Amino acid sequence: MLAGKGVRAISVMWVMTFLSFIFVPLRLYTRVYIVKALGVDDHIYNLAWVFLLLYTVFLTIAGVDGFGQSISTLDTDSAVKAVYNEMIGQTFAVLGMAIAKLSLGAFLLRIVVKQWHRISIWISMISLLIVSVMTAILFWVQRLPSESIYDPRVPGRTVLKVTPFSVLLGSWCAAVDFYFALLPWIFIWNLNMKFKEKMSIAISLSLGFIACICGIIRTIDLGGLSSSNYTEDTVDLIIWSAVELAVTLICVGIPTVRPLYRTIVHGSRPESSEGRYVKHGDSNHSTRFRMRNMKDATCFNTVQEGHTESYITRFSRSEEAILVDRHESNNDGICIQEEVRVERI
Repeated sequence: MLAGKGVRAISVMWVMTFLSFIFVPLRLYTRVYIVKALGVDDHIYNLAWVFLLLYTVFLTIAGVDGFGQSISTLDTDSAVKAVYNEMIGQTFAVLGMAIAKLSLGAFLLRIVVKQWHRISIWISMISLLIVSVMTAILFWVQRLPSESIYDPRVPGRTVLKVTPFSVLLGSWCAAVDFYFALLPWIFIWNLNMKFKEKMSIAISLSLGFIACICGIIRTIDLGGLSSSNYTEDTVDLIIWSAVELAVTLICVGIPTVRPLYRTIVHGSRPESSEGRYVKHGDSNHSTRFRMRNMKDATCFNTVQEGHTESYITRFSRSEEAILVDRHESNNDGICIQEEVRVERI
């Protein structure tokens, strides 16, 4: 039965799992029916939530066996089962955090156009994946045979200390969170849109700062991995790992459901393959401003009460970084769209 600190830990984990799950169907509906642009990042996002769920399930099983209680109060069989299931859960957490951040990186790749932005995102994603997989493997081979890690009755030898690698992973996760949260401010700030809109979009894409803080706290609690009272001293680590993973999913989910929010609150119509930033006023008259970038030329369409006027302007390549979803087309140009509804005064 759940007892001791295990009750608090498992309760927090299930709450965070449920809160993050809210964004799974909302994101899926938004991408399929609102923007009609379901991508690889959406599948990665769903996989990350599945890993969070598995993390919570295995820690719940471990809690039944004694996780959260002092290991000295448990019989040997219960202690072995608790540590074993906790280790399985931690493996899902390590990989799940990397997958969640890969989802955010894949999403950012859809909306950036500058080469150095894309290269830096790929470097962050690949390096984090390598460190995560390496840590997960070393976690199970720190002693050989692996059974000796969680069962004191099995003789074995220590191969390496896993704590330094766990600290490396925690630090690298926090660094990637920080960079992914900072990057939107770099490429949004020079966009030709209202300051309020810039702030709204940048803040929604920069919520990863919260996950970064959670990651730092989790890294501080890594000392419990080397404790002889493993089932009790790792409680804070388990909680903050779940919080970091869930907060990452929530922060990644919020900017992707913005089109759904606008559709419900502002009544904007869903349009395929467009990133829309629409503002409505009290006036019954409004103007729609759409911008389409095709290679060097930018076509502006102004739609007012059924009348459309088109303008073509040429911009430098650096001004093509418009925050929207990028979609493939049959030509070899880059098609980027943005729509803004401006209140007429």
